[in-house]
Amino acid sequence: MFRLLYVFINGGESCAVCGSLVFVKPVCRSCLKGHFNLSGLLEKERCQCCGKELIGMKGNCMKCREAPVLKSTDSVIPLFSYRLWNRELMFRWKMQEERSFSPLFAGLMAELLCKRGEKIIVPVPPRKGKIRKKGWDQIEELCTFLEKRYGFRVLRILERNSSGQQKKLSREQRLESIKTAYSLKPYSGQLPSEICLIDDVCTTGSTLESCAEILKSAGVKKVNAVTLFTVD
Repeated sequence: MFRLLYVFINGGESCAVCGSLVFVKPVCRSCLKGHFNLSGLLEKERCQCCGKELIGMKGNCMKCREAPVLKSTDSVIPLFSYRLWNRELMFRWKMQEERSFSPLFAGLMAELLCKRGEKIIVPVPPRKGKIRKKGWDQIEELCTFLEKRYGFRVLRILERNSSGQQKKLSREQRLESIKTAYSLKPYSGQLPSEICLIDDVCTTGSTLESCAEILKSAGVKKVNAVTLFTVD
């Protein structure tokens, strides 16, 4: 509410992609239609392991053929590649805490989740102390929108054991450290047979795989994953 009032008082703001004038959403209608259109997303040829879009080949991408990371994760679908303006949008949302992107990203993710028939989602949890220190976490806020506005069932059953940032690690360090980074919270009752993990960016796939392995060891039969972006 305060952001909208500020924007209107100041005569609008610039679209995060093209720079044209916007008032309500941080991205204009033209860019939403042109750059964030999900039609045909599920029909694209993708790596059967990491979900990255394939061009001129079928099955798995070269990385997943040589050294697959995702073994417990049954499927991964990223909405967009982590390139060009998407990197800027992600930076503004996550690092500069421009939370006006949260409902935008939640709407796009809800559209894909509905198309895939996903009903129960599990967020990848933040590092310890992040919410207490910063007052919010982008994945938690995303899932709150998915829960309250779009009616998805959210199970917050994972917790992160470490407080370090994965982005500061190399690929090898990330793959090694992630093995003990997450654990299952105490949960009364039976876990659903199928869930969908939610994260913002899939880099090496190690985070999704660690979470999926934990969930499957707890009795979940099928673990899918949806991320906003993938590093390709």
